[in-house]
Amino acid sequence: MATPPMPPSLLRSGAFSLVTSAAPLVVALLALPLLTRQLGSERLGLLALAWAWLGYATLLDFGLGRALTRIVAGAETDVTTPRELAEMVATAHWLLTVVGGFVGVAGALMAPWYVRDVLEVSDSLQADAILSAVIFALTVPAVTGASIPRAVLEAHQQFRVVNLIRLPVSVGTFAVPLLLLSFTTSLSVIAATMAVLRVSAWWQYARRARVTLPQSDAAKPGTRHLHPLLRAGAWMTVSNVLSPLLTVADRFLIGSAVSVSAVALYAVPWEAVTKLWIIPGAVTMVFFPAVSRAAKDGAGALSPLYSAGSRLVALLVIPACALAALFAPWLLQLAGGTEYMGSSVIVLRFLCVGVAANCIGVIPFSLLQASGRARWTAMLHLMEIVPYVALLWIAVHRWGIVGAAAVWTLRTLADTALLAWRAQPVAPLSATSHWGNVLGVSVVAACGWIGTVSTGGARGPLAAAALISLLVPFVLWSQRTEAERLVLGTVGRRA
Repeated sequence: MATPPMPPSLLRSGAFSLVTSAAPLVVALLALPLLTRQLGSERLGLLALAWAWLGYATLLDFGLGRALTRIVAGAETDVTTPRELAEMVATAHWLLTVVGGFVGVAGALMAPWYVRDVLEVSDSLQADAILSAVIFALTVPAVTGASIPRAVLEAHQQFRVVNLIRLPVSVGTFAVPLLLLSFTTSLSVIAATMAVLRVSAWWQYARRARVTLPQSDAAKPGTRHLHPLLRAGAWMTVSNVLSPLLTVADRFLIGSAVSVSAVALYAVPWEAVTKLWIIPGAVTMVFFPAVSRAAKDGAGALSPLYSAGSRLVALLVIPACALAALFAPWLLQLAGGTEYMGSSVIVLRFLCVGVAANCIGVIPFSLLQASGRARWTAMLHLMEIVPYVALLWIAVHRWGIVGAAAVWTLRTLADTALLAWRAQPVAPLSATSHWGNVLGVSVVAACGWIGTVSTGGARGPLAAAALISLLVPFVLWSQRTEAERLVLGTVGRRA
């Protein structure tokens, strides 16, 4: 008799996701110094805006990716037959491909105006910048369409397959421009190569999802599935549209209000520290479908999951952010050279605090959405958007890139606190866990301050702060409960 497959482990699956997600970070650290020198600040700034555009498009899926993860994982009981489920998936795939096509065409049509009139790119670079912007825009259907078959694979807990498919795309973000430097610095050539990688990943996701989902070959899109799909993803849509907009608004505002070169001075510290988002991303890939299953059993089943996920993210993120804030000048010199020794150092220290809080906030955010409370996260983002953009506009015009980093960090701190407050009735988390998260973010802020006042080379404070930062994960890990230990070892059953 065949032994049934072991249920997935939060630690094992999360660790594999983290390793494959860390590869782009390693490539980025190696590539950024060379890209900065070879491409120049204007080209690198344009490339950073393209990364932000594609990052935004990844989440522009009307919430259907996560809604389908909940449906396929069994959290929604309205879908009763495999054929009906396959038809719903086919409908969502068709819908997002069409939507991605409309968005891509609109972006391509706006590209000349945006490059010439908004960014005011230099004449010698305009033609290449416009062509690359058009190519990046037309890549959007592959980005949006891929989210549906990927959601099916994640719902069936095929995390290894998902990670192996996405690895070339994520590594290619920095590896493609780096490898092409020997032949050309053309942005349009870089854009075309990255487009091929995106389309290839889309095809692989779709092929593997057809194997996973019964009756998918015979399933056809149908308009009767549009209403239940859009209803399931309606509130997730609001968060999926506003959340990335809140994330990338600073760079686009800097580009239009200051200069494209200023975007590069902001983008290098941004890219250096926000790569830590791979940590909550790796955890939530496993966490979200697990919560979708456990939500039917109430708070008693959700609280250990929430606590384990929160603790796992905090113990990985806090020391990394603290050390980055402490040694910001050295990190930026490694990433971009002496050009980034001024305002970019302050930007990095602010962003380290914001990223630490933001990574911790991803867990209550995912908990609320996976347990069917996406309306709460959507309302939060709706309340944030106007005051945040207003403060960001004022800060960028008065204090430039430092003002943008400070306002973004302030928003993430408020956002995380509100998400934790809203998640508390759903899955009560102990006061010790909440204060541990607060202490962790405070340690990051303290390390940034110590690094600032110790710039003369005082090694004692730097060494003490580094030691405290490294002790944080041991303290967090030692406080885990028996229920958390069980969750870390296994998060669910096969779908």
